[in-house]
Amino acid sequence: MIPKTVVMVPGYNEPPEHFDLLRRGTDQVPGLDAHGIESITFGEFNDTLMERVDRFAQFITQLQNSGHEFPVGLIGYSLGGLVVRGFLRRYPHRASEISHTIMIATPNWGVQTYALPQFHMVLRTPDKAFGDMDIYANFIKWLNGTGGHWELTRRGWHDWVLDKEPWVGLPGAKMLSIVGLVPARGGDNDGLVWGDSATLGSRIPAHFIVGPRCNHMNIIGHFDPLIMLSTGFLANDRVWPLTLRAVTRFLGAERVPNVEPSAA
Repeated sequence: MIPKTVVMVPGYNEPPEHFDLLRRGTDQVPGLDAHGIESITFGEFNDTLMERVDRFAQFITQLQNSGHEFPVGLIGYSLGGLVVRGFLRRYPHRASEISHTIMIATPNWGVQTYALPQFHMVLRTPDKAFGDMDIYANFIKWLNGTGGHWELTRRGWHDWVLDKEPWVGLPGAKMLSIVGLVPARGGDNDGLVWGDSATLGSRIPAHFIVGPRCNHMNIIGHFDPLIMLSTGFLANDRVWPLTLRAVTRFLGAERVPNVEPSAA
């Protein structure tokens, strides 16, 4: 079943308009609007991730009460992917309300937040959820039902290994992790999020977008010059259409005839 509505959850310190390219598209690349899908964006907040999951649950309830057709699809970018997966973890009895769950560049087993000082410095925001993304954070342990540890491998470096089989998702849930991989950065990450973290070590079905500019920002067309300068990313607007294509294919959506995409 193709959802009539998708709810989009932004990442860390992400304003809702950063989803505009996926939602509206351009004259050349029709977005979700042109596929007959209404996109509603969950706002940005200064709270912990668990608080945000609960707030998101209330938001979904409000959509139901306002008459939106259910089930709805969920799209979470980066930290937002932790929110949508956290919703399924905390409210499993509400699984029937969700048709599809899509996570874009989401650190499902966490990130090394101490390794992102420039990124954090440039953002200069009080978002309480920053520490909840850390690989050792209680939220990440709760979400996955396990923590992890560093383990020396035959390759000669340390890999993050989960202590036991993690909670992935609800039985029968339609889930997709869209992952950017940049060859120059090792080919296993998007510059900020490891591919293994995004897929929980290949446990979540994934679509990989691979290329020299498939970084954490370009994957949704977020061209913030300050953040890109601090991370060494270069902008490229050929990446986000690949993400959009992966989303529409997963949802089973096709462009609606006579519906013109609006300019981004």
